[in-house]
Amino acid sequence: MGNTNSHPSQAPAGVSQHEHYRAEAKKHAELRNQYYQQSQDAFRSGRKAEAKALSNKGKAEAALMEKANRMASDAAFQGNNMGRDSATIDLHGLYVDEAVRRARECIVKARGEGKEYLVFIVGKGNHSAGGVQKLKPAIEKLAQEERLTCIPNKPHDGCVYVILEGEGKVMDGLAAFFKGIKSLFRKIFHKS
Repeated sequence: MGNTNSHPSQAPAGVSQHEHYRAEAKKHAELRNQYYQQSQDAFRSGRKAEAKALSNKGKAEAALMEKANRMASDAAFQGNNMGRDSATIDLHGLYVDEAVRRARECIVKARGEGKEYLVFIVGKGNHSAGGVQKLKPAIEKLAQEERLTCIPNKPHDGCVYVILEGEGKVMDGLAAFFKGIKSLFRKIFHKS
């Protein structure tokens, strides 16, 4: 049925590891759904032992799907951010929940390192269903939950600039500029 190897399979030529793992996850999801449907049919027909066995097969496929999605997430994140400045994080190719988890981890790490900001590359939504951005509002929401100020489309469209000391606001560029000036003066005059 599915690839149960503990070793990752190689992507075919011309297909990224991330895309390969997403395709593998999709296959496992389809098998999971088939097994669950067959399990329900067997249960309704009074074949309880068969229903249980099919349900267990569905659970096994669900676990393989989750593993493939984790591998896809890791491959996309590592590939996007290899050699990149540590204050800039590219979240392309991640599902929303994966992107939020990674962003939260990056925020914790950056705070521990004393960084002042992070730039999350979230894209413009061109690859999302209907062209609707999903990552950008999720990262803005995360910033607000973490009580951080964020500036959409800075330094350019498809990015979210997050100030690691903040008030949990989504700011426009002009407000952010004045906040930055205020912060700069505070630093200059408190150091003297």
